Amino acid sequence: MMRAVGVAEVLSALPGAVVVLFALVTQLGDFWFTFSACALLYWLGPRTPALGRGLTRDRTAMVVALLAGAVALAVSLKAVFALPRPPGAGTATHADLVPVALRGVYESMATGEGYGFPSGHATVSLLVWGGFAWALRVGTRRSRTAVAAAVVGLIGLSRLVLGVHYLADVLAGFAIAGTFLWLALAALGTPERVFGLAAAVAGVALLVAGLSRDTGAALGLTVGGAVVWSLVGDSIPDPTRRGVAFTVLLGVATVGVLLGGTLALEPTPGVVGLAAALGTGLLLALPLAGEGLAEKY
Repeated sequence: MMRAVGVAEVLSALPGAVVVLFALVTQLGDFWFTFSACALLYWLGPRTPALGRGLTRDRTAMVVALLAGAVALAVSLKAVFALPRPPGAGTATHADLVPVALRGVYESMATGEGYGFPSGHATVSLLVWGGFAWALRVGTRRSRTAVAAAVVGLIGLSRLVLGVHYLADVLAGFAIAGTFLWLALAALGTPERVFGLAAAVAGVALLVAGLSRDTGAALGLTVGGAVVWSLVGDSIPDPTRRGVAFTVLLGVATVGVLLGGTLALEPTPGVVGLAAALGTGLLLALPLAGEGLAEKY
């Protein structure tokens, strides 16, 4: 297979403890982590500890839009190319090194399912961590870019170490995400436009692959973001200390429970899409409620 260029054979000789460590590293590009990080950055904004200088609602909303674009790209292109993962991608190696109580968690972290091209982790990590480097104002642009590049590189390497992707999958994810990132920041310039482009990409996935949990989630995530930001984006107030506290509490109680409960119940694709739309819409609109509660109490 052209995507296999011998990298797996080299990485298979790594010690088991290193492989287990990379199962943790790969979480930095997983959806649960990137969604949580984007949500907190958006809710806290300039009040983000040690990182908030220069942050605005528009800049943090742009990072959320980039995440939506990453999900749409990964789902759409996997459906278009329909290329398999490497053999053994569904088996977690070195699971015997992990305590029995944590083995199930490790197996979910160290394996991959579904199509393999391009790497979703590579696509998501470059867009989200690249978005962080663009949105934040801590240090110099060069230092932020270097940190983001290091994290993204380690995430890409982790997919190869775990044996869930070929090198071509990871490189393609980086190239596609880099193009989208440039287009979003240099040409589109606003969260609303980026959400709109992401929704169009998700629509392509729906046409190509039909309605599934993945395509439903991508469409809900992007359309929900595009609609809600166009409606309330200009009216989101700047965060206050008390308002941020209320917003985060509301977010954990609503968005987290909604998305976590949806995944746990194994719902239909339509329900997944609706939950994704509601989750993204709530994420963007919750500062209105949080700041309103802060004024009352």
